[in-house]
Amino acid sequence: MNKDLRLSRVLPIVILAIILILVSLNVPQLSLLLFIIPIPFALIGTLSNIKNNIISLIIALLALIFFTETTYAVDIFINSIVPGAIIGIIAKRVLSKQDSNKYEPIFAGSIVFIISIVVYYVISKYAFRVDILDELIQVFNKSIEAQKSLLQSATNYELLGTEDIIDTFRNIVPSILFFRSMILSIIIYLIEIFLLRRMKYDDLSEIKFKNFYLPGNAIVISFVLYLLVMGISYMKTPLYTDAIFLNLQIVFNFMFIIQGIAVCLYFINKWLKQGIDKKLFIGVLCVSIFGMTGISFIGMIDSILDFRKIREYKSM
Repeated sequence: MNKDLRLSRVLPIVILAIILILVSLNVPQLSLLLFIIPIPFALIGTLSNIKNNIISLIIALLALIFFTETTYAVDIFINSIVPGAIIGIIAKRVLSKQDSNKYEPIFAGSIVFIISIVVYYVISKYAFRVDILDELIQVFNKSIEAQKSLLQSATNYELLGTEDIIDTFRNIVPSILFFRSMILSIIIYLIEIFLLRRMKYDDLSEIKFKNFYLPGNAIVISFVLYLLVMGISYMKTPLYTDAIFLNLQIVFNFMFIIQGIAVCLYFINKWLKQGIDKKLFIGVLCVSIFGMTGISFIGMIDSILDFRKIREYKSM
């Protein structure tokens, strides 16, 4: 099933997506449906051509503007529909090549989600006069104050000041955006692959989370970035190098944890097929003892040694 879908078959998918959006906006109990909105557009991106993708995006935007408030329409279009379409388009290109990294749409999608948030923030602030970051910090501030009052009444220990917590939150906002973007990209892409597999779209049997791996040489990239930031810090520039260091550490640790989890799932699945033995017991015991730090270390080493021998190409 590698022929592009015609517009007549794309339109029902767009209509279904619009209905899902309207239902999730008007029924609070079903608001979680908004998280799956990118998936129909990812499918269109993979199964149809660029022309039909553009038409579907225009129809979706106009329908949302007509049926909902402009702010909601722009938010959903920029932060859900466009990233979904781009993930699908990249998936189409990647799946058509034998020697490509089949997980490239996840990394590209993560970048697109981050860019989408930044673009929406600018539009929201200057077009709609709404500072979403400021509103988020205010909500976070109220939550912290409520939690502090509860903890203060239950303990005699002196707690961190609200301003210190808010400053820390501001510093790690880039990492939070990255977490959100990468997790969404993983979910969207793997669900899309599951649906494409059900639709008999090529042989996608090997694209599973247990086979996930980071692009390129993540160790070298992280080392180079650390050296670059360290050099900038010695140059006494006005950049907040401590915050940059913190975010780099959090982001790369998170990425290695994701790969480490994939490695663990791969070997647990492999050993279960061979029968429960000492390897499985020792592996589970080690992960239990060392926790996320150990999983991150496994992911980091796997990015160098490729324990699973699953990479279809070797990056520079």
